[in-house]
Amino acid sequence: MKVLFLDVDGVLNKANTKEKTATGCSFVEDIFVRRLKNIVDQTGCEIVLSSDWRYDAHTELNPELDELEDKLSEYGLALYDFTPVINNHRGKEIQSWLDAHTDVGSFVILDDRDDMEPNMERLVRTLFSHGLTEENKRETIKMLNGVNESE
Repeated sequence: MKVLFLDVDGVLNKANTKEKTATGCSFVEDIFVRRLKNIVDQTGCEIVLSSDWRYDAHTELNPELDELEDKLSEYGLALYDFTPVINNHRGKEIQSWLDAHTDVGSFVILDDRDDMEPNMERLVRTLFSHGLTEENKRETIKMLNGVNESE
């Protein structure tokens, strides 16, 4: 199994994203969702949400998650799972999820944060000012498909 650990803020939106959720948070931009769709199409990966957007999933406390899932479904995308919440350390949360899912052959962390220990080498870091760029997309696809730069 190939897995993409997905952050939302700084990946599917950026600092000056204008569209808002029903509660006023910055929503996602279609261009970034299209790039995500291209990653999934070219790699066959599953999307595991590691973003803060997973907190209080599917409760009245987090209507943004429903909006996100609706937008992803417009592009034929779905969330496979969520990482657990462990002391707000994303790298440990991702590692805990990996420890419980031994069938993962390849994974990438797509995030604008850098607290990804012990898996820093699997991070494709975005910038909050830019969101998911074409370069980030290409790097993610190469990593998930096991393509080395030297090939």
